[in-house]
Amino acid sequence: MQNTLTVQPDSSGERLDKFLQQNLQSISRTKFNLLIKMNRVLVDGKPKKPNYRLKAGQVISVEIEEDKKDVLKPFEFKVNIIYEDNDILVVEKPTDIIVHPPQPSVQDTLVNALLYMKKDLSSISASRPGVVHRLDRETSGCLVLAKNNFAHLNLVEQFRKRKIKKEYLAIVWGIVNKDNLVVDLPLRRDEKNRLRMKVSFLQSKKAYTEFNVKERLNDSTFIGINLLTGRMHQIRVHLKFLGFPIVGDKKYGIKDDYDEMFLHAHKLGLFHPCTGKFMEFISPMPERFTKFINEHK
Repeated sequence: MQNTLTVQPDSSGERLDKFLQQNLQSISRTKFNLLIKMNRVLVDGKPKKPNYRLKAGQVISVEIEEDKKDVLKPFEFKVNIIYEDNDILVVEKPTDIIVHPPQPSVQDTLVNALLYMKKDLSSISASRPGVVHRLDRETSGCLVLAKNNFAHLNLVEQFRKRKIKKEYLAIVWGIVNKDNLVVDLPLRRDEKNRLRMKVSFLQSKKAYTEFNVKERLNDSTFIGINLLTGRMHQIRVHLKFLGFPIVGDKKYGIKDDYDEMFLHAHKLGLFHPCTGKFMEFISPMPERFTKFINEHK
């Protein structure tokens, strides 16, 4: 749902967040701050900070997700819990499951499974409770969710400021000769297929990925990855561009005999929303990795 507001002369000089709270009273200030951070509030077509001072005549557009009651149904699926307290929930996401419903008809998701397990999740988004970041359907490993709205906003801000530490494991086709490599290649959506990303230097976003070789196999390489930015499909697109597609990647890889993709979110480090303490969580290397490595030595 799109809301459009025009700043009148008597509102000139007001903070953006205060103006929104006064003019759209059905929405909490907490939710407005989240919408602003997610670039869903634009002033004359550009994102601004909550404390931005408005000028008369400016046009503000606000994209608000309509609340949908009973949109999510429990999905009977057991999710492995790595860590849980009153504020955060860290889980081990399996392959071939999406994080949240892309549309109401899809209910076999990680979030639905957590509702089946009766886990508390933040309520800022009705269709994506608790979700502060995502992993692709084909990617396994560490995923953190917020259990309340305070933790949700804090974690979103940590991701925005790149305070979150993310380390992945992958196996790629081909032999990577360099032991360490930092890739600086901007990404944008593929105009021919909006579900795919591509390397582009026009109307793109910066994307940085650090790769390090862990083991060279006969026809492939086992690598570690530090994700320095979090663009959609970033690791997969960067590796494809370098000529080292991930084993089992049906979208960006080559045709092979592997049903599961060999990309795993191995470590996740964050500052606890309430204590401020840095915490690191680990999802062990999956059995499919160990089996592949042993077979391709």
